[in-house]
Amino acid sequence: MAEDAWHLRPLTVGDCDELGRVHMAVWREAYADLMPADYLAGLSDERCADSWREIAARAGGGSGSGAGDEARTLVVVDAAGNLAGFGSAGPSRDEDAPTPWELYAVNLASRARGTGVADRLLDELVGPRAATLWVVEGNARARAFYRRRGFADEGGRDVHPATGTPEVRMIRHA
Repeated sequence: MAEDAWHLRPLTVGDCDELGRVHMAVWREAYADLMPADYLAGLSDERCADSWREIAARAGGGSGSGAGDEARTLVVVDAAGNLAGFGSAGPSRDEDAPTPWELYAVNLASRARGTGVADRLLDELVGPRAATLWVVEGNARARAFYRRRGFADEGGRDVHPATGTPEVRMIRHA
């Protein structure tokens, strides 16, 4: 699918059921060899959709205008109107944040990977500003993407709370 066949738009409450299914399917696929199988099997599309509904409701039915320093989520939609992923960013959640802005997630279904839409998400959500992000240490594809986009291992380490999977903090300076 051509890059221009993908559309980015703010998350709406109406997206949440489909986004819950897409988000959990992406996790099950992307982390199949990186996180415990029982954890991935136990992920709930419905609980994920409920979490997205809370986020969309807090943003007034959408997920931020992109103005200022508010968190925002953009969904990726294909030419047929089906969701194929999302990206989220906002103020850093880290107490020791080396930058005020954080890329929270870029999660894409396999059919959207390699199309350029991840670059568009990063451009829209982060732009030229300095930012940090957390990535699963063993996720070589994601780490290579972020390195290509100017992020480097910052030295911060943590673990995914539910699984103990090692995570690495990366930083990009403006």
